[in-house]
Amino acid sequence: MGICRLPFLLVLLGGLLHLSDAQTRGCARTCNVFSRCSPYYKELVWAIVDGVCRVYQNGCIFGNENCTRVNQCLTPMNATSPDKCKEYCPRRCPSDGQVCGWFPYINNMGVNSDRYITFPNRCLLDQYSCQNDIAYAYDPTLGPCP
Repeated sequence: MGICRLPFLLVLLGGLLHLSDAQTRGCARTCNVFSRCSPYYKELVWAIVDGVCRVYQNGCIFGNENCTRVNQCLTPMNATSPDKCKEYCPRRCPSDGQVCGWFPYINNMGVNSDRYITFPNRCLLDQYSCQNDIAYAYDPTLGPCP
């Protein structure tokens, strides 16, 4: 009987330590609802992220990004109107590093015509996206586009 209780007590103690650690951080990291999203399905979602307007290609991509933020103990995003979001378009940007943004696009013939555009930095990429009502997919890569 004593041998069966030891593993149970160890699991219980480990759970309490884990719970205590989560309460200290105030972050449960409990989001596990990730979906496979089509970057070509376009139904723009606008959100203010860390004081900057971000445009997401669709609600699925927005939801996945929100899930990632929750798991990183960051404040969840809330969708907003394009007009409200545009108040937070970057106005001035530093000049540091290059990034490559991927803009999924379907032309008039229904064919995928992806566009990769190099920007001097992420701030200018966000500014372009915000001012032109166009979403880039996923985080940009560092350096110029291939």
